Amino acid sequence: MSGALDTLFFAVNSDTIQTEKHPKGHKRSTIFINSCYHKSLDCFDGTKIYLQQHYKPYVENLEKHGFPVLNLSEEVQENAYDLALVLVPKNMIEARYLIARGISSLRDGGAFICAADNKAGGTRLKKLLQSFGFAEPTLYSRNKARAARVCKDSSVINKDVLEKALSDGAMQPVLGGEFVSQPGIYGWDKIDNGSRILIENLPTDLKGKFADFGCGYGFLSKFVLTNIAKVKALHCIDADKRALDACQQNLQAASEGKCAVEYLWRDLTHSGSAMKSLDHIVMNPPFHEGKSTDINVGKAFIMRAYESLRRGGRLWMVANQHLPYEPELMDRFFKVQKLYEGQGFKVYEAIK
Repeated sequence: MSGALDTLFFAVNSDTIQTEKHPKGHKRSTIFINSCYHKSLDCFDGTKIYLQQHYKPYVENLEKHGFPVLNLSEEVQENAYDLALVLVPKNMIEARYLIARGISSLRDGGAFICAADNKAGGTRLKKLLQSFGFAEPTLYSRNKARAARVCKDSSVINKDVLEKALSDGAMQPVLGGEFVSQPGIYGWDKIDNGSRILIENLPTDLKGKFADFGCGYGFLSKFVLTNIAKVKALHCIDADKRALDACQQNLQAASEGKCAVEYLWRDLTHSGSAMKSLDHIVMNPPFHEGKSTDINVGKAFIMRAYESLRRGGRLWMVANQHLPYEPELMDRFFKVQKLYEGQGFKVYEAIK
């Protein structure tokens, strides 16, 4: 991500001719989709830049540097901006969707600049933009990433391709209409095998206050609401605002007349994000940062779970079979029991 971000702003700074040394030298009205903080942002006029981001840690970092942020579900004003920037994600459907949003937001003559790491789709940027109708994008290559720049000309844009990209990447029904989800959410159009195995090993005679840590589009949460009769409250927590929005839609019918459901946009790797006095937590924690395995995310989830449970409260957790979470569980919890191992996964019950 850092390579793509540096390359994006290298392209921006190459594209901008400043006539004066001004602390806010970039005067163009700008939208930055899938935004992350970069020191070059400090040179933009804060009244003319519009930032969108769905991932809570990136939002918090932008806000720490004084930039207000809106999430990606917010409508983008069409034909309004002089400059559109996009950090392109790896998922192809999501990438086309964000590029289409950026193009749609520009006035004719406005500049569109996007970037991605080479291993996350940087090498396909030229073909991506050509598919929208831009014949010869200007390309930049550095930091093991690539950026591409085009100038919007509505007469050359393939409007059918643009509209399809916007439709394909939006919130939509999945799994036969049982759920809604959106490309870019982890496992957006499938039932994760780990979550499926967890519900197969989760007792249904439980009761009390529940939380789903890293709820995604709400598969585990919906199971809890529809199969556990004595749920008093349910807290759905995720760092991805799109996932949380999908979860809320997916649980609406199941929660009516059942119990209070709260949807929390939080980064559970941060201290201070824990709940209080919960009876049960279900979770299938993420363990990737890009392509790399990072068990520290799962360890942080275990820590937050321990902090969030009352004494005697239980954590119900599934993890990939090769991930060494046992020491973390045993160091913190009073009793740890492996309920299942197989199909590449392990399911644990941990009692505080």
